Amino acid sequence: MTKTDADADASTGASTAEHGRLGGFEAMLGRRRLAALAGGAMVMMATGALASPRPPTSPTLMDGEETEPSRAGSGRSGQRAMSTRLEHTRVLPYPSEQVWPAAVRYLRVDRGFTVVDRDQDAGFILFEFLLGREPDGPRGRGSMEMIATVDPSGRAAVKLLVGTDAGPEYLPHAIAEGLAAKLKAERGQPAPPPSPKPPTDGPRAPTPTPTPPPDDGPWAPEPPGGA
Repeated sequence: MTKTDADADASTGASTAEHGRLGGFEAMLGRRRLAALAGGAMVMMATGALASPRPPTSPTLMDGEETEPSRAGSGRSGQRAMSTRLEHTRVLPYPSEQVWPAAVRYLRVDRGFTVVDRDQDAGFILFEFLLGREPDGPRGRGSMEMIATVDPSGRAAVKLLVGTDAGPEYLPHAIAEGLAAKLKAERGQPAPPPSPKPPTDGPRAPTPTPTPPPDDGPWAPEPPGGA
């Protein structure tokens, strides 16, 4: 073999080794590129899963659903409207002619409610009240019914029924308590119960009529000087 052939074989071997190294480098780059593509696809899939809408659980609101207003005392936005009507009943031991004017004054003056309708003969008052502190805020509605009756002690009394459709749960009870306190402050203690009637054991026997003495005949004067 000549020197020229040897140099050619060496150059061919070096070129083959260089191609081998380049092929291995390209294969390594290809594997890294595939791994990067696979990782990017997984990231995109995870991002899409997070962004997709999920069915809400019970405490989650649907789109467009509004929360209810807060209860009394939980902020300036007002009080939560009740889903059902609340009522409170009690018997006031005062006659109806005393309860009616006190009830009107209590609702309008003491409570500051607006009386929208009333009828003393029918025994009802309809009123409205603010649910917050804003004068133009939402309002609740209520009613007060009064029925003349007699309490267990026999006194003239009024059966009071207070109902509201909004506001705190204790409002009907508080209205009845306030009216009872106003009546006591203005009228004093309720009248004492009437005296009980004496018990009877049945029909009483008639009083016997006294019998006159027997008749001895016509009266004749005694003769003078004796018999």
